[in-house]
Amino acid sequence: MDWSSLPADLLLAVFARLPCDADRARFRAVCAGWGAAAASWRPRPWLVGRGGGGGGLVPFAAAVPAGLEFLSSSSHGYLALSDPMATPKAVALVNPVTGRRIRLPPIGFFKRWHDVATVVLSADPGTADEWAAVAVGFPTNCLAYYSSAAGAWTPLGFSAAGYAGVEHYRGRFYVAFKSQLCVCDVEATVPAVIPLEQLTDDDDGGGGENVDTGRRVVETHLVECDGELLLVSVRDNLERNPEDATIFGDAGDDDDHDGSSSSSDSDGGGDGRVVEVLRVEWVAGGAVRLVRQEDLRSRALFLGRNRAFALSPAEFPACRANCVYLVDQQGHPDGRVRVFDMNADGRWEPEEAAIVARNYALRDETIYPDDGRRDAQSAGWARRGWFFPKY
Repeated sequence: MDWSSLPADLLLAVFARLPCDADRARFRAVCAGWGAAAASWRPRPWLVGRGGGGGGLVPFAAAVPAGLEFLSSSSHGYLALSDPMATPKAVALVNPVTGRRIRLPPIGFFKRWHDVATVVLSADPGTADEWAAVAVGFPTNCLAYYSSAAGAWTPLGFSAAGYAGVEHYRGRFYVAFKSQLCVCDVEATVPAVIPLEQLTDDDDGGGGENVDTGRRVVETHLVECDGELLLVSVRDNLERNPEDATIFGDAGDDDDHDGSSSSSDSDGGGDGRVVEVLRVEWVAGGAVRLVRQEDLRSRALFLGRNRAFALSPAEFPACRANCVYLVDQQGHPDGRVRVFDMNADGRWEPEEAAIVARNYALRDETIYPDDGRRDAQSAGWARRGWFFPKY
């Protein structure tokens, strides 16, 4: 029997029943027909947390090289790893499913390697003729640009304390810090991060908004979703007032919280979070307008300081539509995943929903591993962030 000539739907049925990601990678390598059948399979998002016995990677059924130090997850299915014994240290991009490894040169002007938040790629280095990358440092916010053609890292002119989100969108790298959107000008003599002009209602009567609510921005993310670019701001707790107290009271009095939100916030300023989703609208002259999104169009957003992406619950039934999955307090021992529901008006009475809409708040809860533990033993299980594999 010629196995390579089996119908694609039958091959996909076999592929879906394979027990681990390593087997799926081997399946794709059999021949072009098997690889084409497997291409329609959507991989599952992984959460990199704290493994047993002192931390590190959660055990993968995949080829993660021994002896390398975890820096962050990256885009296009790669982990950013480093050899702690090598001098000078350099990033190695590793696909933990296929075992493909891409070695990058050292970034000599990065001072603290364990603070590399992510490496964002323009394309898969394993298949693209030319590709580029932007490495993001935290908390000092060093940014570096790498071109496969040049084979070297170049510092990007950018100075800001805190976390900045980076995304590669329509052929260019974009950086968001707080509510400011910037573009990486890598063709200039001195590569730099250039702020883009933002238009508001006062500028031309369009649909833009003043997005500065006065609340401290904890972190900002850029996410490509259905061909559009979203800027997502995670802000500190609301300033509560008496009429809102019944909704935004302490977590212990609210059945929709699990009680875990009474823990301290290592970032300061309380444990509550406000999530704002803004769509980037491109206007003439290179300017942009930020338009507030009241829903995610049946998508789910996964946000982490290492990786941010959008998924369709139709393809991933375990995801909840119109929700934001945030790795909160990432990098700290009490890191966790909080789920913010944007379907506010379906969960509260009309007058309560009006208060929520006015304050741009989302009801949230915390999710845990399936081991059922919700105590100190589970602390740090989500501290590393999201990773989306690629076969």
